[in-house]
Amino acid sequence: MIQNKPSDKHKQHKKHKKHKKQSNSFRIGCIVILLIYLYLLTKLILFKGGAVDVGLVWNRLIEILQQPDLIHTRTVNLTPFQEIKRDWHSLSLHRPGTAIHLAGNIVAFIPFGILIAGMVRQSFFTGINVLFLSFLLSLGYEATQLLTGIGIFDVDDLMLNTLGGMIGYLVYATMLVLYRLIEGGKARVAARRYGKERHV
Repeated sequence: MIQNKPSDKHKQHKKHKKHKKQSNSFRIGCIVILLIYLYLLTKLILFKGGAVDVGLVWNRLIEILQQPDLIHTRTVNLTPFQEIKRDWHSLSLHRPGTAIHLAGNIVAFIPFGILIAGMVRQSFFTGINVLFLSFLLSLGYEATQLLTGIGIFDVDDLMLNTLGGMIGYLVYATMLVLYRLIEGGKARVAARRYGKERHV
């Protein structure tokens, strides 16, 4: 029994190193995917699917700094649920474009919630982190649209985007629980099998 203890410790240490290496590789993969995702999201939100033109955004920002009064020419919605109610009414009139707008604002941020949840250490505050970062990212896009005039600052978009991020977090959390249940079941089966072999 005494001879087996160092062997067991060595196995546990080796297993821990392997798990840590896999975890780091997973996080690096998430970061790469996140960067690609943010590029595509920027292309979709700011440039409506067209070519990403950083020069245009920069020129508009310089313009608003030189002429602050231009901010009054921007279209802004600061009334919560105003556009959501309007889109919902249009949806009841069988206008599919509004469904795309409503669902799109949510779906576009679901991958963000999944990726952020996968990158941070799992804890009680993971959901709060995803909520805050989803809100912050959406606010960044809305503020850019307000300052540059490329689009509309809409508080409803801010709410729907943040909701999408939280749905993404819930999807990730559900997948993680299922994975741990499956792996836990496999570990228990392996432990029972190992115990039987030792008694033989």
